Amino acid sequence: MQQTSFEKYYPWFIAAVIASLVPGLFTPLMEPDAALYASIAKQIVLRGDWINLYADGADWLDKPHLPFWLGAASFHLFGMNAFAWKLPAFLCWLAGARYTYLFAKHFYGDAVARPAALIYLCALHAIISANDVRAEPYLTLFLIATSYYLVKEKIVLASLFAAFALMTKGPFVLIPIGGGMLLHWGMTGDWKQLWRPKWYLWLILTFVFTLPELYCLYAQFDAQPDKVVFGRQQVSGIRFFLWDSQFGRFFNTGPIKGKGDPFFFLHTLLWAFLPFSLLLYAAIFVRLRRLRQGTEWISLGAGLLTMLVFSLSRFQLPHYLNILFPYFAVLLAAWLVSLQRTKAVLATQRVVSLIIIVLAAAINVLFRGPGWPIYFAVTALAAFMWYRLRSYEQLVANGAVASIALALFLNIFFYPHLLPYQGGSTTAGWLNRQGITDTVRFYRINSYSFDFIYNGPVQREGNAPLIYTARKGKASLDSVGTVYQTVGVFPSYKVTRLDGKFVNASTRDKSLDTVWVLRLKE
Repeated sequence: MQQTSFEKYYPWFIAAVIASLVPGLFTPLMEPDAALYASIAKQIVLRGDWINLYADGADWLDKPHLPFWLGAASFHLFGMNAFAWKLPAFLCWLAGARYTYLFAKHFYGDAVARPAALIYLCALHAIISANDVRAEPYLTLFLIATSYYLVKEKIVLASLFAAFALMTKGPFVLIPIGGGMLLHWGMTGDWKQLWRPKWYLWLILTFVFTLPELYCLYAQFDAQPDKVVFGRQQVSGIRFFLWDSQFGRFFNTGPIKGKGDPFFFLHTLLWAFLPFSLLLYAAIFVRLRRLRQGTEWISLGAGLLTMLVFSLSRFQLPHYLNILFPYFAVLLAAWLVSLQRTKAVLATQRVVSLIIIVLAAAINVLFRGPGWPIYFAVTALAAFMWYRLRSYEQLVANGAVASIALALFLNIFFYPHLLPYQGGSTTAGWLNRQGITDTVRFYRINSYSFDFIYNGPVQREGNAPLIYTARKGKASLDSVGTVYQTVGVFPSYKVTRLDGKFVNASTRDKSLDTVWVLRLKE
């Protein structure tokens, strides 16, 4: 690919990708994780307590504080809503594109940096995560920024971003950072770097900048050993942060256990990095065969070593891969730029891009959200651009067209009409509009989206004037003769677990559950 060709359309495609993601900032939060994390940040604001984290009405020990601090700060500025929760993560994700560009430019120049940034923004799971916001958009920025400042030898900034990463996910974040640097030094024969004092200063400063997190964990848990956490007392928050939350999960010895498939991330990457995943596999394969060629190995080391650790772990979720997208984007862009015109590579990318365009149109027809025929204009424009972008120099842009078309479908024609079926957020929003703020008790159900959106108090146990429940809970109440008045009835569906019956508009009603708000009578 030639830089002069790519420069012509690069800014426009970057702008189009960002614009296609913006509508997703205004859709409700998905359950469970995004709504749970937003609810934790909500408690920070309501309690005025930035040290202790609470969820489900109890002390919460799982993820570090930084994403919740950022979310709570955004709530103070923009109010308690989904947009305020998503905005700081979205901005961090965009900043991750900037640092992907800077990192690639340092080693390869603009010819690689520009396509790398665009590839990063276009990855499918990046588009999904702009809606379903967890900690990964923050962590992605913090990791690639740390790597960039390390190669620039700006130790204070590298330490600060590394500490931000630690306060977002825990100590494992040192694996992609350190693994990438070690492989780079090893392949360049620059082992003397291990004895340079500045890298040890980096570790020391990183620890110093992480002290706010350690203090909060100590204050909430270590200083109060009588608290019951994970069903037991004497739980150390600091130990959980340093060991159990990361290495305890890896060895499956911590209080939170999981199951794993060693090939999970290998096949997950196939769809998560679309439309560039097949080319990424090829780039990794070629790079492994030609290890002695090139000048940069951080992207290979950070990407593959972390993916290997993930694969050996018992905890495996698709969004874990997002933090590696900057490194994969640089790796792929460098390979594409180094290639001569290759018909097989171009043909592969064009076929994958076309499949995405056609598949989005087919799902649109099947789902039939309000205004669904309008999307055919997007499909027609995407197909026209796909046809025109036929040269090898336009390969990345060809994939970007497919990603933009898909993002517009998801954020305008799909998610806004999918999330009203999420019973918790729909019910809570309706109660708010009715001006109802009585205490609501969850009965045989849990809903973080309800907890986040509802303006009144929510509790899991005890007595309350209102009950929020589903079919099993209502049947249980009926079986013991509970007297109540029905306040509201709403359809419900677990929107993060889609199946064909729900997506198909003609069979959707058969897949729905029901939730109720009941007012108990004395």
